[in-house]
Amino acid sequence: MKETSARDPQVFISVHNNGGTKRHAVWGYIHYGDKNESANRELASRLVKAICAATKMEDRGVLLDSTTGRNDYRCPTTGKLSFFSLDETVNKSPYRVLLEIGDNAASYDFLQDPDNQKIIGTAIKMELALWLKEKH
Repeated sequence: MKETSARDPQVFISVHNNGGTKRHAVWGYIHYGDKNESANRELASRLVKAICAATKMEDRGVLLDSTTGRNDYRCPTTGKLSFFSLDETVNKSPYRVLLEIGDNAASYDFLQDPDNQKIIGTAIKMELALWLKEKH
């Protein structure tokens, strides 16, 4: 996070791979209680939909980071379990989302394919560019 903070980004997108869900799907997560919660929800939803449209993966929607039941970090502001990288006291980016793309077992072969990686990256890049253009 130090390296990210040093760059002072306006948007932070954390890309992960889910585990134990057995679903070939995409989830978006936003930080509970964030002052930009509505905008982050919109961005996360658009990114999830773009990835799913490009890959035919299942759209599992956008959830609050406090709902996973698997976090071990607690946000000092809200007191809720959270994703460290989305916490406003750690990450100062105004817009912060976390994407869980695929399951480490169910999506393993798919995610190892460089062509699929490029498709996912391009979907994220294109949708982010559209979102930024609309916001500014």
